[in-house]
Amino acid sequence: MSTHRALVLHARDKPLVLETLPRPITSTGDAIVRILVADIVPYMGEVISNKRPYPLSLPMTPGNTAIGRIYEVSPDSVVLTPGQLVFCDITIRARDDPSVSILYGIHGGGYPAAQKLMDGVWRNATYAEYTRFPLENLYPLNEDLLLRRLGYSINDLCLMPAYLVPFGGLSEVNVKPGEVVIIAPATGRYGGAAVGVALAMGAIVIAAGRNMAALKKLKDIHCTNRLRTVQVTGDGAADMELFRGAAGRPNGADVYLDLSPPAAQESSLLASGIRSLRRFMYDRQHVLQIIQMIESGLLPLGHKSGITLTEEFGLQEIEGALEAAGKLSGWGGHVVLKPSAE
Repeated sequence: MSTHRALVLHARDKPLVLETLPRPITSTGDAIVRILVADIVPYMGEVISNKRPYPLSLPMTPGNTAIGRIYEVSPDSVVLTPGQLVFCDITIRARDDPSVSILYGIHGGGYPAAQKLMDGVWRNATYAEYTRFPLENLYPLNEDLLLRRLGYSINDLCLMPAYLVPFGGLSEVNVKPGEVVIIAPATGRYGGAAVGVALAMGAIVIAAGRNMAALKKLKDIHCTNRLRTVQVTGDGAADMELFRGAAGRPNGADVYLDLSPPAAQESSLLASGIRSLRRFMYDRQHVLQIIQMIESGLLPLGHKSGITLTEEFGLQEIEGALEAAGKLSGWGGHVVLKPSAE
């Protein structure tokens, strides 16, 4: 088979087009993956339409993190083999300068060195039947353990990126068992994932938010006295006292993880502080650790983690998929794109 189907973005003011294209082939240092399921983040429609003006090189095939099977590997591969189930990480780093990176299929970096990655071979991502990945971005998964013994689905495995983002931050500050971690807001996609990750790391978690029903849902999901909830008021002094009371320690909590949505840009102090930091989400070691936590049973996925609805769409249904993903609110829903059938 020399061709495959892929979604192509030709212009930011036009919809994605499903096209038949030459199937990618391997070169040194990479592999071709048959994409089984790709994540769709809630804001992906805004990226494609340029409501979120992330830098992209057009034309291109967009995408998010995916689960797939190795189809073909380069001659220098020593671990990956055809047929293996793999986690496909979209954080692509320059091999001669790992500080330069892009998010494959969604963000070109916005500066010349990073844009060069997307302008070249790393232009067409996972909203396609077959995709090229650097070898170091592909992580073998224990298929028998995850799908058969633990009972997860391929869709469940596609939740890993939601956990990786907060896990990278919590690991960077070296959260230890027994430490108190405040997560706010804790009721969205990444906030809900952060609660599960922090608990799996052994922390005492204070989940904060305005929606009491959503906070109660988190308590029902995790059923542990290491999870405490705080309904915030918007009054800084009052909320500080609520956090200190929930921490149960005179010197307060150890870590605060802020997962505010883009609307928080209205806070000039928060925005300027964030923009002054080095770019970081997670490293290769964090991906390996999160896979180990899942395979060991420390970090549950799917319905065990509170996901009650997963919507599946094919490539030809991309507009409906983007619309469904954009409607996601809170923790509990998941939308995936399925380019290839198992």
